[in-house]
Amino acid sequence: MVRLKSRYVLFEVLYPQTSPSSADSSREDIVLRGHRPSPADITGKVLLQEIRRSLQLHLGDYGSGKVCSLLQLKYWSNNTSTGILRCHREDVDLLLTGLFFLRELGNDNLRVIVNPVKVSGTIKKVEQYAMRRSDRMVALVRKGSARAATDDALQLSNNNFASVTADAQD
Repeated sequence: MVRLKSRYVLFEVLYPQTSPSSADSSREDIVLRGHRPSPADITGKVLLQEIRRSLQLHLGDYGSGKVCSLLQLKYWSNNTSTGILRCHREDVDLLLTGLFFLRELGNDNLRVIVNPVKVSGTIKKVEQYAMRRSDRMVALVRKGSARAATDDALQLSNNNFASVTADAQD
């Protein structure tokens, strides 16, 4: 008997800024700029409907039927805007194409970028990768906040030094 082989796709939903960014942004700011929690109205059901709509629009009846036959949303977190999809092994490329063309979510037509992060044959490996990746992101945020705190302290000490030299000149 032949066993059903599937793939798991770890993806994240990024929310790009609509305002122009400054040229002096640090690397951490650029990495973290699009990572925000998803609104409460973006549920797993809404996300799966939008993915199926994107597949239908861009791949037609055949492609949509082929991919959606086993398509399941195994995990979705609004806090991290991260999810895991399950599909047939042969249909991974078609699913990634559908995710690539997904540009709006929800009733508000919220602009998004769907970034497929990892494809694996087992959900365990995808979960482990997601945990390692989130730990790296948290470390990056902490490093950025620590850098901001030291920059603030440095600026504060520079301001105090400037006021002391100004008082000495008077």
